[in-house]
Amino acid sequence: MKKSKGEILLFVAIIFFVVAGIFFYHESKTLIVATEIPFQEIGTTSYKVYLTDNTYYDQEYLDEGMQYISSIIDYVDVDFKYNANYEGIKAYSVDKNVIADIKITDTDDKDKVIYSKTETIKKEHLDANDLNIDENIKIDYKKYNNLVNDIKTKYGISANCVLTVTYNIIYASQKDGLSTAKKLSIEIPLSKQMINIKKGENINISDIYTAQSSQSILNGIMTLCMVLMIILAILATLSLIKKVKKRISEESKYDRFIAKILKEYDSYITETVEDTQLTNKEVIKINSFKELLDVRNNIDKTIVYTKVDEDTSKFQIIDEEIYEYVVTRKEMDK
Repeated sequence: MKKSKGEILLFVAIIFFVVAGIFFYHESKTLIVATEIPFQEIGTTSYKVYLTDNTYYDQEYLDEGMQYISSIIDYVDVDFKYNANYEGIKAYSVDKNVIADIKITDTDDKDKVIYSKTETIKKEHLDANDLNIDENIKIDYKKYNNLVNDIKTKYGISANCVLTVTYNIIYASQKDGLSTAKKLSIEIPLSKQMINIKKGENINISDIYTAQSSQSILNGIMTLCMVLMIILAILATLSLIKKVKKRISEESKYDRFIAKILKEYDSYITETVEDTQLTNKEVIKINSFKELLDVRNNIDKTIVYTKVDEDTSKFQIIDEEIYEYVVTRKEMDK
């Protein structure tokens, strides 16, 4: 039996579902969706200058914005505050570090560096649900001041000396493709009798961030479509297997027998379109194809096959007599 139209259609459907599934899988991974996300961020730096024991000031520390006598400074207490709110984003990977950078430069040309040293005061990584950061850092002024004074005294140089403390915030949201870095800073002069402390610029931004994401709702829809295509491909495959099995089971013993004979003994058999009637010859009925094959081997004659109708087949060897084997569907399938 030939393949049915239904089987062919199912096979085509399977190919379509597989190709569509591959397409939706590719789109779910590579489709980038741009989304506008309003955000606001605020970053500030504030400080207090704590003093050593002295006879001039009654208070423990001095507020910002003053001039300070360097010889009585103990440490500078700095608060770095940063807050950012990106609408709809609730998961962040955050890296924070505080860097102290000492520079000794030429008195007349600050771009000419005589000595520099950088050290990490603090470093931290965390996963957070928000970006509300409040960090207190105590800067050991005496340590850094003594360091540059020793260098200047040892080598007898006159130079500008500055300590810059930078608070770096690097954060990202993988889902929304967000990745940014911000910093706050404070600059403290060293090796001077009187100093003015300078703060870096505060941050105050309200804007729109355009997120480039491959994990949007549309990507999820593509993934669902891929899963649907896989399910449909599986169902179509199962249906095709069922149809093929049914077709094979419906092929009768008679059909399989005729097909086998014509295939295995093709070189011995000649097929005819019409039944040839030879009334002048004696017809000898043969009970099986095997016996007819024995006759053929003995007299070395071609076996003539005729499909009489859908249910009857005739095999003949034409010699002085006609050796004939007739097989019917009714006989074979009973």
